[in-house]
Amino acid sequence: MFVYLTVITTLYLSWSNGVSSLTFQRDYGPTLFAGASNVTFDFVVVGAGSAGATLAARLSEVSEWNVLLLEAGGDPPEYTEVPLRYGEALTSDVDWTFITEPEPRLFAGLERGRCLISRGLMLGGSSSMNAMMYLRGTRRDFDEWERLGNAGWGFDDVLPYFVKSENFTGGRRRDAVPHGRGGPLTVSPLVSIDPAYSSIADGNRLLRLAELDDTNRFAPPAIGYGPMDFTVRDGLRCSTLKAFLLPAGERPNLFVAKNARVTRVLMQSPDGGNGTSRAVGVEYVAPSGRAGRVYVTREVILSAGVIMSPQILMVSGVGPARHLRQHGIRVVSDLPVGYNYQDHVSFAGLVFSDRKNRSRADVARESADLVRATFDLVSRGVGTLGLTNLVSFVDTADKGRADVQVVYLRFPYNSTRNTPNGRNKLSNLFGYSDRVATLFDDLNMLSDSIHAIPINVDGRSTGRVALRSADPLDRPKIHTNYLSHGDEIRTLLRGIDFVVQLSKTKPMVDAGLELEPVAYPDCAAHAWGTRDYWLCAIRNVATSFYHPVGTCRMGPTCDRRSVVDTALNVIGVRGLRVIDSSIMPKVVSVNTNAATIMIAEKGSDIIKRCYGKLA
Repeated sequence: MFVYLTVITTLYLSWSNGVSSLTFQRDYGPTLFAGASNVTFDFVVVGAGSAGATLAARLSEVSEWNVLLLEAGGDPPEYTEVPLRYGEALTSDVDWTFITEPEPRLFAGLERGRCLISRGLMLGGSSSMNAMMYLRGTRRDFDEWERLGNAGWGFDDVLPYFVKSENFTGGRRRDAVPHGRGGPLTVSPLVSIDPAYSSIADGNRLLRLAELDDTNRFAPPAIGYGPMDFTVRDGLRCSTLKAFLLPAGERPNLFVAKNARVTRVLMQSPDGGNGTSRAVGVEYVAPSGRAGRVYVTREVILSAGVIMSPQILMVSGVGPARHLRQHGIRVVSDLPVGYNYQDHVSFAGLVFSDRKNRSRADVARESADLVRATFDLVSRGVGTLGLTNLVSFVDTADKGRADVQVVYLRFPYNSTRNTPNGRNKLSNLFGYSDRVATLFDDLNMLSDSIHAIPINVDGRSTGRVALRSADPLDRPKIHTNYLSHGDEIRTLLRGIDFVVQLSKTKPMVDAGLELEPVAYPDCAAHAWGTRDYWLCAIRNVATSFYHPVGTCRMGPTCDRRSVVDTALNVIGVRGLRVIDSSIMPKVVSVNTNAATIMIAEKGSDIIKRCYGKLA
């Protein structure tokens, strides 16, 4: 045990010292916080995450526009550069670490009976801490947006913006998927030397899944198994900070202020109190706690994400009128801000042991060898996320499309407590309570643990983000309303059954990968493996898979569910847009980061076209 932990610690420290952190050198924050008053820009972008960093960089391409980007966090820590260490940022000081409200049907095995919603609090936002999976979505996803009244947002309209961002480093593939070759965002295939990769892939094949050459295949949609592409460059993370913001950093018209938390949008009422209000700037809080203001001549753009964009709108008077009045907030525009919260729900409660009837010493040695060999790939500039390179898309109900995505995670022997904060890795990843996390610690003391995680990517439930108070620094309430439709639970049950069937295939059995009968404390009344047991287990540990969207829904102005129109203008307010994942009318059926970057790319062109600046 001591030798193994020494290997892990040495490798982690060597990569902490061997990789330079990303630093945005021209921080405008100190100048702003020093007392610059009545400072004015053409555009102020709030939030430097997946959308905001992309958007600000693209807007600054117009040399006569002065663009200010305000970010509540700072530079990402150096360890975030190493893909294998992505989980260390979760629940750290660069994570907003939002916590949902309790829900009676769910979260019994999560800490305090609440769900963890991790969002990046740094330049690059969640693109600086996510697992870097690059999945766009299917034709059906975006054509559904168009069917909901969003003209110009169908698949054929958005595909050019995925291609525009991308610098694809893979070679030619069997599936004819359009990829970009000269964009700022590096998209790469990774390498996996994990011995379980072939066993799981062969098991997928025996379950009659097709091998996918490109998991971004959209027509027909991807159903099958195969390696994913990732936003990785030369073996290291390629966040929107690296891809978009740093290359634009020397432009004299782009100003980036770190550690500036925006609290509200400043509104100017029309003369006489009648007509449409206009956004004229924002209020922010500096690290000292001192409040400041900046003003705009053209637009304020919220790219603060699915939780903070609606929070900022509502405390500024844009939101459900009754809700705002309950908190004493003057109503500027009565809109359903905060509603339409959507996410993908996962079940991370299926774990395989990897003992193969070996001694504990052999388990420790082989595990340490695999860790060392995997990190050696990184030292040579080869991108890897180990077993997580593999993904399965399963059509569990003969719908002609995948309704379950399965991802695979390996935790090396005796490593689940080897974290910077001392908490179990599954607690950091999925918010498990200590009594549940201990079950996985005990298994991980016997061998490596491999988690096969089915994710429902075909959900219909919607929740809500609501104000806790009128104080803009007060955390909002998040009501997920996950799995409120019976068919969503049935889909997750079928996803669990897929993994159970996978465990019985000859490649898995021959590899010694055994599905462990985890006995959740609240499920003792049910026999493991029965439908009642799995229903109880879902109520205990089903949780978010980091894909919340939708709280500032895009739609036609005649639709009472809409917050922004198809040009991403906030309805009923001039000079104010929202451009981030919160505008999605329906969550895409895959990971959401690529689609969020696409929204920013398309949004920047919408703005340029509005002002006659699109070449």
